[in-house]
Amino acid sequence: MPPDTDPPAEDVIITLRPAAGGASTIEIDRLRDGSYRATHRAGLGSLELCRTADLERLLRQLNEAMLTGTPTSYVAAVRNLHASELAKTA
Repeated sequence: MPPDTDPPAEDVIITLRPAAGGASTIEIDRLRDGSYRATHRAGLGSLELCRTADLERLLRQLNEAMLTGTPTSYVAAVRNLHASELAKTA
């Protein structure tokens, strides 16, 4: 059986909101396989940004982006982390 590619958030660790406010958030949850998923939520929609085993790196990327940027920049920071995770496994 293939792994569940979009499991519901069962173990939400943290919900982050940009310092400037707004309705969008990034939610980090732990999946059954022990990896972590970052999901951008805005309004009624959501977008999975990345899955990683490195929670510390994910949190550091988000912290830096949220302190210095806009919601667009923190989404971009996590997408960049996702790209580097994919490059490692290729």
